[in-house]
Amino acid sequence: MKQTLLRSLTLTGFATLTSALAAPPAIYVAYPNAVADVPFDHVLLEGSVSRGASLTLNGKAVNTAPDGLFIEWVPLQKGFNLLKLESTQGAEKASTELKVTSSSPAALPETPTVIVKDSVSPSSDALYYGASGQAVQISFQGATGGQASFKIGGKGPFPMLERKAENFPGTLDPETHKPLESALAGRYESSYLLQPFETLNKAEIVVSLLGKDGKTLSETAPGKVTVSAVNQPRVGIYTGTPNPGISGSTEVARNGAGRSYILFPRAGTKFTVTGEEGSSYQARIAPGQHVNIRKDKLRLLPLGAAAQKLYFTTLRTVRLPGATQIRFFLPDIAPYSLEQNAASSDQSLTLRLYGVESDVDYMVYANPDPLVKDIRWRQEQDGVFLAQIDLKPAQQWGYKVFYQDNTLVLELKDPPKISNTQPLKGHKIALDPGHGGEDNGAPGGLKTYEKDIVLAISKKLAEKLRAKGAEVVLTRDTDVEVALPERSSIADKARAEILVSIHANAVPDGVDPNTVGGAGGYFFQPQSRALAQSILESIAKTLPQIGNDGVHYQNLALTRPTQMPQVLIETAFMVNKSNLRTLMSPEGQDKFASAIAAGIEQFYLNAARQKSR
Repeated sequence: MKQTLLRSLTLTGFATLTSALAAPPAIYVAYPNAVADVPFDHVLLEGSVSRGASLTLNGKAVNTAPDGLFIEWVPLQKGFNLLKLESTQGAEKASTELKVTSSSPAALPETPTVIVKDSVSPSSDALYYGASGQAVQISFQGATGGQASFKIGGKGPFPMLERKAENFPGTLDPETHKPLESALAGRYESSYLLQPFETLNKAEIVVSLLGKDGKTLSETAPGKVTVSAVNQPRVGIYTGTPNPGISGSTEVARNGAGRSYILFPRAGTKFTVTGEEGSSYQARIAPGQHVNIRKDKLRLLPLGAAAQKLYFTTLRTVRLPGATQIRFFLPDIAPYSLEQNAASSDQSLTLRLYGVESDVDYMVYANPDPLVKDIRWRQEQDGVFLAQIDLKPAQQWGYKVFYQDNTLVLELKDPPKISNTQPLKGHKIALDPGHGGEDNGAPGGLKTYEKDIVLAISKKLAEKLRAKGAEVVLTRDTDVEVALPERSSIADKARAEILVSIHANAVPDGVDPNTVGGAGGYFFQPQSRALAQSILESIAKTLPQIGNDGVHYQNLALTRPTQMPQVLIETAFMVNKSNLRTLMSPEGQDKFASAIAAGIEQFYLNAARQKSR
C-alpha cells in the first residue's frame, strides 16, 4: 500500500515536472503594439521567444538568435495587415497576432478624380490686423495629373501647381536621381499674397481639381481668412516664465504655428500682435519678420496701447566672483535672441534686441576681465539692435540670460581651473540617466527597457569619475521619472560644470533597423560640440564593434539649455542585435562607462591646453 502510494506520488510529480518542462514557448513582442497604425509601408518587429524555440511570421521562418532575440523589417500592404507569430519548441506551440494598419502615403491614380478632404489647408482660421505682406499657404492631395485652382473670398480662380519632381529639383534622390517618397505626385500647392488695404471677412478658400476623366471636384478648406484694415495692431505681454538659460517647449516664440524655435521670451516682454492663426498669435518683431506665440502665453492690452519702441543708450560689463555680467539698461522689457558663434579661431555671442533703437555712444568695460575681449554694436535694421560680444576663452562654459527689472543681463561663467595631471579633480559633473519611472524609453527585444540600461551605465560612470577625483551629481539614481526641464535645473542648482545625458537609441517608424548602429553624440549649443566629439571618439576607440553614428546637431530638451556645456549621448541602438547585447551585458556597460569617463577627462585636458596657449 505504501509502495503503491509512493509510486503514485512519484509518477504524479514526474508528470508535473514533465508538463512544466514541456510548457508552451513564450512570445514577447516589444514593438509594435498588438494594434498599431504606421504611416509607412514597413514596420519594425522586435522581441524574443524562449531559448531554443523557432518562430514563424505568417508561416515564414523568422531568424531567431540562440537567446531568442528577433528583429525584423516587415513589409506591409497598404491598409490592414494581420501578422501572425507562431513559436514552436518540441511538441509545444504558442501564437499571437498583431493587427497593423499601414497608412503610408501613396500617390493617387489619375482616375477617378479625387480630392482627399482632410488634406485641404489651411486647416485653421486666421485673422490679420491689416495686410502686411502675409502669404496664405493653400494645398491639398488629389488625383495625379490634374489641373488645380483655388478661390479665396470669391476672388480667383488662381492656379495651383502639382508637386512633381521636375518642379521641385530638391526632392530628387542625389544618387538615383529618382523622386523621393516625400515628393509624391498628387499634392497641389499655391499661395495667396495679401495685398495692402485688402479686406476679407471669414473668406472661404475653395480648391478645385479638373481630372483626367474630365470631371471637376471642389472642396472647401477648414480654415477661413479675415483681414481687417480697421483693426490696428495690438500690444501683448508675455506671461510665461522660463528659467534663465532653460527653455521649455511651451516657453518659446516660433517662426510659424508649430514650427521652429526663434525666441525664448521672458515674462513681461511686449510684442506687437498683428494677427491670429489658430491657437497662436502672430507678432511682428522686425519689418518683414514675424513670430507665433501661443495665445495662452500672451495677454493682450486694451485697444490704444502704444506699440513698443525703445531707445537704448547704456551698456557695461561688471565682474562678479566666477562670472562677468554684460548689462543692457533698457527702458522696458524687450524681445531678444542670442546666438553662439563658434568659428575655428574666435568665440562670440550675437545678441539682437527687437523693438529697440540704438542711441549708444558710450560704455564701460570691467578691467581686468578674463572673458570679454570686445563688444561692438550697431542698428542692424529698423527696430533691431545688434551687439556682438567677442570672447577671450576658446571654450565657453555656459551663460544665463535674465532681466533684473528692465535691465537685460547676460552672465558668462569663468572657465574652471584644470590640472594637467588630474584634470577631473574637484570638478562637478552632472550625469542624467534618461527616462525613468513610467517613461520606459526604448523597448528592448530581450525584455529590458532603455531606462534600466542607462541607469546601470550612469551609476558605473559616476563611480569611475569619482575615482578620478570628480564630484558627481545624478539627476536620478533610482527608477523614478524626472521632468526634462528639471533635469537641467538639478545640474544648474548643483553648480555643475557640464551635464551628460545618457541614452540608448531607437529608430522612428519607417527606418530599417538593419541600417542603423553605433554611438552618437548630440549637441545644440556650439560650446558643447567639443564635449560631444570627445566622448564619441572615446567610445569609438573603446568599443569599435558598436559602430559610430556621428556627432549630431539637434535642438533637444537636454542639449538646448545654455548654463553649461550639455550633451546627450546615445550609447548604442536598442534595435541592433549586437548593440543590444553589448548594452545589456555587465561587461559592455562597464566599457561604456569607462569610455565616457575617458572622453570627459580628455575634454577637460583639451580645454586646459587651449587655455595655456
